[in-house]
Amino acid sequence: MADSPVGPVVPVLFDEHAIAEDLHHLPGGARVALETFQRDLNRSGGLQMARLKRCDAEGRDGTDLGGCLKTYVPWPTGRFGLVFVPAVHPSRPLALRVIAFGVRHPSGNRPSVYRIAHERKHGKR
Repeated sequence: MADSPVGPVVPVLFDEHAIAEDLHHLPGGARVALETFQRDLNRSGGLQMARLKRCDAEGRDGTDLGGCLKTYVPWPTGRFGLVFVPAVHPSRPLALRVIAFGVRHPSGNRPSVYRIAHERKHGKR
């Protein structure tokens, strides 16, 4: 992992199809937040490791995201979140692949980013 002035960073790979699906169901502010996040990634060469948190293996809502990581958008307390799984990178020892982007704790019956990630991780979406 490369070092930056703010510590080590890890490259992030996006599944454009999944992101497009997620954005379709989100308010316009989500697209702006994600585009800002992506510009920051491009500027720094990846995501700062300090901005990663482990997902709960067993969430209160029944999700199983063991082995996944997350970050908040915008950092550090953003309304939106990204969930990642480890991935292979052609020139770095490790990368993270985004499997879901969405509202962390939505109101009503809308699925959270964690529920969406759970369904994708387990092949239900």
